[in-house]
Amino acid sequence: MDVNKKQLADVLGVTERTLTDWQKAPDFPIKEAGGRGRQNIYDTAEVIGWMIRRETGKAGETSKERLERTRAELNEISIAERTGELVPAAEVERTLDDLFAAVRSGQMSGNHKLKKDIDRLHGIDLDIEVLNAHSREILTHLSGLSSEPDGSHETITGETEAA
Repeated sequence: MDVNKKQLADVLGVTERTLTDWQKAPDFPIKEAGGRGRQNIYDTAEVIGWMIRRETGKAGETSKERLERTRAELNEISIAERTGELVPAAEVERTLDDLFAAVRSGQMSGNHKLKKDIDRLHGIDLDIEVLNAHSREILTHLSGLSSEPDGSHETITGETEAA
């Protein structure tokens, strides 16, 4: 399929800057070179073939080529960090920890409101510990969930069910 640079970047999942860097290689396939006011045209299959040859041939790359490739990869990482597409794992972990703490706090503090509502609606005096015990059981279960490759998990009662 014939495409322009932006379309090719989208297809390959890279930036247009990366394509500009790749075009410096003498064997990079450009189907039709653009001129004044005209864009280059690329055949996606040819470019993908070039990428495969380039990747499989890295073992024989020169130190200069390796340096250029490494600089380009570092530039991609830097751009991804600045644009928020790449986030350090520690930052994600902190955010998730804060989220889970808020969920725990909300679950446990919500029991007092729930108790008042149940007491008022049903004319009873519910023991708050009943609600707290259920909340702790749910939170304990959630903290023990793991990612199962088959998409299944255990329910709180210990039965297995599909997610």
